[in-house]
Amino acid sequence: MSVTGFNRRRREMEALKIERQSKTRPAEGREIKEKSFKELRAEAKEKGIEGYIKMKKAELIEALKG
Repeated sequence: MSVTGFNRRRREMEALKIERQSKTRPAEGREIKEKSFKELRAEAKEKGIEGYIKMKKAELIEALKG
């Protein structure tokens, strides 16, 4: 296997590892700081927070806490 192929396979394996971890830890059970940006936006949408589309991650966290 070439170096390029090796590095690609290493990245694929890392992506699979991260995917497995996210499936074993549901978003609802995690602390708000551990959630992804997409998860925070979806939660803000569900709660009806206005302006969530333009917010950054830190702003979403503050809006969801308050």
